[in-house]
Amino acid sequence: MGELESLLLILALIYLSECLVWVRRGALAFQTWWGRDFRVLHPGSLFSNQRGGLVLANPLPPLGAVFICQLFPLSVSPEGVFAYSAACLNAAGRPFQTGAYIRLDDIREIAVDGRKLLVNGEVFLHAISTFSARHLAEWLRRLRKLPGAERAGAIKQFIRDSLSNEDVSKLLNDCRSRSGPVRILSNALFCYLFVVVVPLVWRFGFGQFGAWLLAGMLAQTIAIAVLFRRAHAALHPGADEERFKPFLTMLLAPPSAIRAPDILARHVLENFHPLAIARVLSSRESFTELARQVLLDSRFPLFPISPKNDPAAVATEQWFRDAALNAVEKYMAGAGLRPGDLTAPPKPAEPSNRSYCARCGAQFVVTGGTCADCGGRPLRPFAQKAPA
Repeated sequence: MGELESLLLILALIYLSECLVWVRRGALAFQTWWGRDFRVLHPGSLFSNQRGGLVLANPLPPLGAVFICQLFPLSVSPEGVFAYSAACLNAAGRPFQTGAYIRLDDIREIAVDGRKLLVNGEVFLHAISTFSARHLAEWLRRLRKLPGAERAGAIKQFIRDSLSNEDVSKLLNDCRSRSGPVRILSNALFCYLFVVVVPLVWRFGFGQFGAWLLAGMLAQTIAIAVLFRRAHAALHPGADEERFKPFLTMLLAPPSAIRAPDILARHVLENFHPLAIARVLSSRESFTELARQVLLDSRFPLFPISPKNDPAAVATEQWFRDAALNAVEKYMAGAGLRPGDLTAPPKPAEPSNRSYCARCGAQFVVTGGTCADCGGRPLRPFAQKAPA
């Protein structure tokens, strides 16, 4: 392989690396390539470690999209905030959580440092993104200022707002509208780079057309970077630091400019419940399966449910999980699903099976014991058939 072939191979590898999306543990990714329905992906489908995993976005036109979201990462009650959530939809387990607890009345200062949410100067939570950290900080500031009697209603309204299909659709349409020109230019740049530039350079080298090809490429990257900056400012106001780095990178690197629509869309729906996003973006089957997972996880959390025995922290986690479960069940009923059917006990897969795990559905030949995959959750026996 000559130097020219090596350079073109490196260019292709750089572009593929730009198509990889890092999804932190505790988050979900909604991905589509060419179809209209989005798939629900957990971190670890391609490459993962204890902090998260990679998801591959569509590298070919029309370039697809990846949206990231999460279940609420805190447990909040009218009395306090617990930097812990028992929710766990990923088979690899829960993400790292500080497990710090503080009464709302004892909070003096709430700040954000990158992905870190600081409470009274101490690291309270590691959010999945800077966007999520700022969103949580702003909401907690408003919550702690409310009288105690109004906090329960405000928390429940916050949960209901995260389940709003209308808000998801509205924000999604706004994102598509603002990123439309960027997507058109990004697809054009992909075709220009890999259909025009690469074949010409492969055939004739840089000498004959190099200057003209670079000039055309530079004009497109500048246009994409400018439009990206304008759309990002509208979709993410106040995110100047998050905007500057990709803007500068797009000016210098065509592979980054091609992926500009992905960067615009990635965190737009981050603060909504995954169920609301799945109902708008995914097929009915995918939505129903995710609803079943969320319901089972809420009713039968992974053990241990709480990392500490502090009664106030335990009560906060229980209060918030009950409030979220109640809202989710009402949401499912409004979507035409019956929570009782989704969590109905499974039938024995084999005649010898005697028990099952209510959380993961695994079946066992013993009548008692625990499910190791679910942290030691006790098994449930299958219903005995009445004698003929």
